Amino acid sequence: MRALARELSWFFIAILLAAPIAYFFGFYLMNLEPEGPTLTKNEEVFYMELFIIGGILGFICTYFIRVIIWAVTKYLIVE
Repeated sequence: MRALARELSWFFIAILLAAPIAYFFGFYLMNLEPEGPTLTKNEEVFYMELFIIGGILGFICTYFIRVIIWAVTKYLIVE
């Protein structure tokens, strides 16, 4: 039961960390600006697609870092 609770906590942490990473990915990293004074429908859809892609990448990267930390603690840190 403890392992399930730990996995659920990591899942929720990954979701929480994915939102700021998605925002950073879509708006600061890509540095996109609208053509005119307001966004067109196509640009709104594109921004949303970038936000979703950034969220997925943030979620995957959080779990990847978790695997790296697990490997370091299991194989390099000898108790």
